[in-house]
Amino acid sequence: MTHPHTDRNHYKDIWVFTEIQDHERLLEGALELLTKGREIADTLGVKLCAIVFALNAGQYLPVVERYGPDVVLFCSDRSLKHYDSQIFPDLYAGLIRKYKPSIVLFPSTEAGTDLAPRLAQRFSTGLTSHCIDLSIMDSDEYGRGLLVMKRPAYSGNAIATVICPYTRPQMATVQQGVFDKVEVPRNKPEIIQIPFDYDAAKLRIASLEAPVRWDKPKVPLEQASIVVAGGRGMSSKRNFDRLYDLSEILGGEVGATRVPVFNGWCGEERMIGQTGKTVHPRLYLGFGISGQIQHTATIIDSEIIVSINTNPEAPITELSDFVITEDATSFLSLFIERLRKEKRMP
Repeated sequence: MTHPHTDRNHYKDIWVFTEIQDHERLLEGALELLTKGREIADTLGVKLCAIVFALNAGQYLPVVERYGPDVVLFCSDRSLKHYDSQIFPDLYAGLIRKYKPSIVLFPSTEAGTDLAPRLAQRFSTGLTSHCIDLSIMDSDEYGRGLLVMKRPAYSGNAIATVICPYTRPQMATVQQGVFDKVEVPRNKPEIIQIPFDYDAAKLRIASLEAPVRWDKPKVPLEQASIVVAGGRGMSSKRNFDRLYDLSEILGGEVGATRVPVFNGWCGEERMIGQTGKTVHPRLYLGFGISGQIQHTATIIDSEIIVSINTNPEAPITELSDFVITEDATSFLSLFIERLRKEKRMP
């Protein structure tokens, strides 16, 4: 069976949206995707292509080259310093029409989860979001070289396996931290610079001031060696804010479950879970977190997990190395006071 809009034989190669984080460094999740993309490209016998849009994009290419792409397509302009929900999709769509990749992968970031669905809509193709695994399969019914995408479903209580048999490109956003990043020794890739000739008259947004992130983690949450996380049991923003005091003492970063984010106690960039970040610190401290599977599935690789919760039967206790059955907010205050005395901090 052939989809009326897509001749799949014309599509090949693997593309990775190689995102620049905070306008100054390559996103770790993008490097992880390049590593996985290299594996998939070798399985299929096709090329891996890194796509880089940024201000002064050329400065990032030496690092990109170390992660195994056969081709790097890059575009550099001041208009690309910050992700733009009109410019990026327009440029990316033009490249897809020209080069026809079979698989296009994006990190599950603010930019990636905005860009991917816009492109999927334009090409009337499928998109699987927040994937935790990717592989390749051959099917007698649907053909060879299908991308198999796995993602949490039913609030994390099941894993859905998804394929896109009829349309191209096959698209997926992938949670950060689920793959390892590995440098891949290869010959120098082909470098193709895309001229920036975007017609600014097409823009529907007149003011393009730089976004301000007041609550930006000093270290990306998925790279933090110590994570101090809070959940519903913190009860209020005032209580939640005390986690920042503890993280400063310990040299860690603050994370959160869905409730603190939705209640406005912290920003979305701190959410750990099915639609947030995957973390694997040396030490994870969970305050007032019951431990629904969509959260615990993304902290399971932490070396040491400590949970502080009044409910000894909370799901997170089964995963924890140490369990403290106390009120999270009361314990937090005493813990901070004790650490400050030991470190002689004000």
